Amino acid sequence: MYKKMKLLSERDYWQIKRYSRSAFESIGSENYRQRLVYKLLNTARVNNQSDFFSFLLRTLNSRKGDENVRKLCRKLEWVYPLSPENFEKVAYSIIIGIMAAGEGE
Repeated sequence: MYKKMKLLSERDYWQIKRYSRSAFESIGSENYRQRLVYKLLNTARVNNQSDFFSFLLRTLNSRKGDENVRKLCRKLEWVYPLSPENFEKVAYSIIIGIMAAGEGE
């Protein structure tokens, strides 16, 4: 049984970016986040959803008790599965959120 792909709004992308930023403020160092962003950019560029979410969820799993991580995971569960077009937008929303996580330091 497959889940139907949802139509995503700009608000959905904004929430994903905001949740990503909040979740990653407490995950890893700036160098760690930069390495993760590099991996995620490469997988997003070739539309490899499996590797993208594998890298992302492995990292998030280290902080699964964090409320911000739970919000991000719930949102990703809600939007999944993703069309290639939606995947690109979601991936870049996540990446931008991760990059913004270090700005408040």
